[in-house]
Amino acid sequence: AAHVAAALLAAAAVALAAAPASFTLVDIRAAPNNTLLAVRAAAGLANREAAAVYYISDDDDSTWLNLLLPSASYTNMSTDTFLAQSYATYGAILYDPSKIDQLPSVVTMAGVLGCIPMDAAQHVAYPSARVLLDTRTLWASAEDAVLYAAAKCVQNTTSLAFQDGALLARGLLVDWLVGQRIFTQYLKKSCIPLTRDHEILQDLLGSSTWSRPVRVYGYNSADVIFGGDLFEAETNCVNVMGQVATANSNNLAFWTQVSPFVPGVPPGQPGGPMVQSPSPRVVYDPTKSYVALVYGDMDNIDFVQSFGRQHMQYRAQQCSPRPGACFPLSWTLSPNLVHFSPAMLRWYYTTAATTGGQDWFIMPPSGTLYAYPGEMPPAVQADFVQQQSAQAAIMGTTGSVHWEWIFSWPHAWETYFPRYINGTNTTTSFFLNNVPWVIPIPDMFFTEENYKIFGDPKWPGSVVAFRPAFNWQEDGASGGLPYNSTVIAKLVNDFRRGTVQYIYVIQNTNIESLFSMVAQLDSHIVLVGYEQLADLARQKQAREEGLAGESVQVNASAVAGES
Repeated sequence: AAHVAAALLAAAAVALAAAPASFTLVDIRAAPNNTLLAVRAAAGLANREAAAVYYISDDDDSTWLNLLLPSASYTNMSTDTFLAQSYATYGAILYDPSKIDQLPSVVTMAGVLGCIPMDAAQHVAYPSARVLLDTRTLWASAEDAVLYAAAKCVQNTTSLAFQDGALLARGLLVDWLVGQRIFTQYLKKSCIPLTRDHEILQDLLGSSTWSRPVRVYGYNSADVIFGGDLFEAETNCVNVMGQVATANSNNLAFWTQVSPFVPGVPPGQPGGPMVQSPSPRVVYDPTKSYVALVYGDMDNIDFVQSFGRQHMQYRAQQCSPRPGACFPLSWTLSPNLVHFSPAMLRWYYTTAATTGGQDWFIMPPSGTLYAYPGEMPPAVQADFVQQQSAQAAIMGTTGSVHWEWIFSWPHAWETYFPRYINGTNTTTSFFLNNVPWVIPIPDMFFTEENYKIFGDPKWPGSVVAFRPAFNWQEDGASGGLPYNSTVIAKLVNDFRRGTVQYIYVIQNTNIESLFSMVAQLDSHIVLVGYEQLADLARQKQAREEGLAGESVQVNASAVAGES
């Protein structure tokens, strides 16, 4: 594992050298809402061609800047000076801040027109700004606003966002939405069949040229049932969509321009795909119980930018002084960092490499997007698999968490998972969960085994799909067993010998509790990495089929990591 860490550190050093020569820094921590919206929109426009403007909205923004660009050269600029220059450069779109439900369309038009939102107070403060569009009395309703934007400019947008106007009023995600020309809407009944809002959304999708599956930014929390967001994954809203959870994410328009991946560069080299620590083969022993711990929910970029980083730093602090002594841990991490922030992705890998080869990364639910691929039409599902495989190759991973809506599992078994058996797609282990999570996965609840294998278990390219032993979240706020580390350790110690299974640890579970739980495990419990768990399932299956002694190799990415 030492050579993996060295390679990652060397690549990270070159990535730092490839940082922007200089940029403008704007501190907006004490700014009012209209300024937050305007500054973030202006930053999105300024960052379209290069990393030119970075804003500080909270301590996480400062921390990431210091971690990823410690020697950066930048010029501090006041919000007033920055907006005066920006309005002079880009012009303005006037809006009424009291019409919160129309703000998504204001943001859409700002991105397409290449201008900055401006309210009445700002119009007085910057009277010379060129006004490209005045929306204050243009639309009678949110529906009218979306229809206007669709008629004027849907062909000039690149994808879709569900982002609440209340969040947009504070500028949240606006740099990305404006910078990338994302069609933004938040019609409250967009996902309710037979409503006018749903008809508008379907017409919008039909008239767009957005790639499929449609990557939906922001977050859809419009329909809450039993404490959960019914349509958060978007696929059960319209089956060509999937979510990229980003409602509170910052500076994405800046980070997407810093140290991008370069096609054709070998893995582990500066600009090339990531290399993970190797997964040494573990020989199956029926007297042991094998468990992989999967630290979940890092599809949400908000989590990646906040407590996910804190958990990784704690892990490194505990494990780096004694490399290899810590327990194996498989982290989920959004593959969309490949585009959003290659530098942030590299930081996670570089930090994890200091633990002595005990940490690995897999994709979060459900791979390239938080979606239910079993519901997608065949052509869209095929594109989903292709996009996931491309991102997995850059991440150097063969694993993914996978969620499906309860009714879509039969179709997923039949059409989705078999797509990965052909040897050209890179994901070969899936860690499943049902939505709603409290209901067991159909077809697996009454089976003795905790996994399904697609393909010949003798072949390392066969696909293994695991159901969870359970989900753990210490306080139970978002789903999962709410128990403390002692209770969870007792549950794990009671696992039947010979089993091969995983535990889904919801990310906002205190990572210190994870260490405490592991310290209480009995000697027959063997913690392993995600690829080791898949290999053990193949070994177990081969053994039970009378194929013991056949060669079952570790997945290809582990072998590549040793070369």
